[in-house]
Amino acid sequence: MFLKSLLSFETSTMNYFLLFIIGLATYVGLFYYRYFTRQSPLPGPIPLPIIGNVLQYTGDAGKFVEALRLIYGDIFEFYSGTRRVVCVCRSEMAGKLFNSPLRVHSNDGLDEYGMSNKGILFNSDYDNWSTHRRFLQKTIATPQSSKETVEFTQTLFQEMEKLWKRVDSNDGDVKEIDFTGWLSRFIFENILFSMTKLRAHALTNYYNAINPQNKVVEPEGTIPKSHSYIEVFKTAFEGAHFFLLTPKLLRNSPGMRETRNRLLSNKTWASTNLLKIIEERRTQIVKSNEKIDSNDLLTKFLTANEKISDDDIRATIMDLLLGGTLTTASTLSAIVYYLGHNPKVQKRMVQELDDVLGSDRDSNITIDQASVGTTFIIYVVHTERKFKKELRQMEI
Repeated sequence: MFLKSLLSFETSTMNYFLLFIIGLATYVGLFYYRYFTRQSPLPGPIPLPIIGNVLQYTGDAGKFVEALRLIYGDIFEFYSGTRRVVCVCRSEMAGKLFNSPLRVHSNDGLDEYGMSNKGILFNSDYDNWSTHRRFLQKTIATPQSSKETVEFTQTLFQEMEKLWKRVDSNDGDVKEIDFTGWLSRFIFENILFSMTKLRAHALTNYYNAINPQNKVVEPEGTIPKSHSYIEVFKTAFEGAHFFLLTPKLLRNSPGMRETRNRLLSNKTWASTNLLKIIEERRTQIVKSNEKIDSNDLLTKFLTANEKISDDDIRATIMDLLLGGTLTTASTLSAIVYYLGHNPKVQKRMVQELDDVLGSDRDSNITIDQASVGTTFIIYVVHTERKFKKELRQMEI
C-alpha cells in the first residue's frame, strides 16, 4: 500500500514537472515568435524571455544606452522585461516625437514609483504636463528670474570659494577637491532657491561633513534636515532608473525586493518633506495680509487661479531637482575636465571671456553679459587661476 502511494506521488510530481517544462517551452517559443515577427523591427540586442535585456544593464543608464548606440547606430531597441523600448539618438528625428501629444508610454515601474502621471519628466498625462510646463515658462524663462538666478549664482559661488579656502587653510597642505561632490551641492542649492527661495546650505553641510574638526556654523533660516536632501535626491535619481528599467517580476524577487523597498522608502521621505515645505508656504500665503511678490515657482503654483494639488506641485519641484542636480553637475564636471586636459581650448575660452568681461574676474556679472551656464563657467576659469594646484589634482 505504501509503495503504491509512493509511486502515485512520484508519477504526479513528474506530471507537474512535465507540464511546467511544456508550458515554459511554449512561452519561450511564443515569445521569440512574436519577437522575430514584430512590426517595424529595429536593430538591438536579442532579449531573454521575461527579463529582456536587464542582465546587460550595468546600473548606469547613460553608459548602457551609449554602448548600444555604438553597436547598433542612432536608432535601436532593447527590452525592459517584456516591454519594447525604442531609443532615438538623432535630434532631427527626436524633434518629431516631441511635437506629438503622446509624451510617455505607460510603465508599471513608474506607476509604482509615482512618477507616471505627475511632474514633467515621465508624465504621460499630456494636459497635466502642459500645465506644469506653462508655469515653468512663466517663472523660469523670464528676464527677472534670469537676473535673480545670475545674482544668486555669483553669491553662491563666493560662499563655495570661501569654504575652499578654509579647506586649504586647515593645515596648510594642498588638498584634493572632489569637484563633483561640491558641484552637485552647488547646483542643488541653486535650483532649490530658484524654485522656492529657500536655502538648504548644502555647501556648508558638505564642508562640515568632510571637515568635522573645523565645522562652520550653519546659517539661520536653513530648511529642516537640509543635510539629508542631496543624498536623498541622489538615491531618488537611482530609483527612477531602477523602476523605469527593471521588470515587475525582478523588482519583487527575493534578491531585489530589499532594493525596491529601500528606494520606495527614500522617495517617501523626499515627498513627505517637500510637502511640508509646500504646506508651510501655503500657510504663509493665507496668513499674510499683504500680497506676496515672489517670482519663485512654488509661490506661482500656490497663487494660481487654476487650483493645483500639493502633490502635483511636489512632483514638479522634485522632478526639477532630480533632472537638474546630477545631470548638470556631471556635464559641468566633464567640461572642466576637458578644459584641464586641453590647454589650447582653455586659453581660447579665457580670451573670449576677456573680450566680454575684461581681466577682472572679481567683478560682478550682469544678465546682459552671461547666461546662467556661462556665469558658472566664468567662475570656474576664475577659480582655476586662483586654485591652480587644487584643480589640477581634483577628483572627477
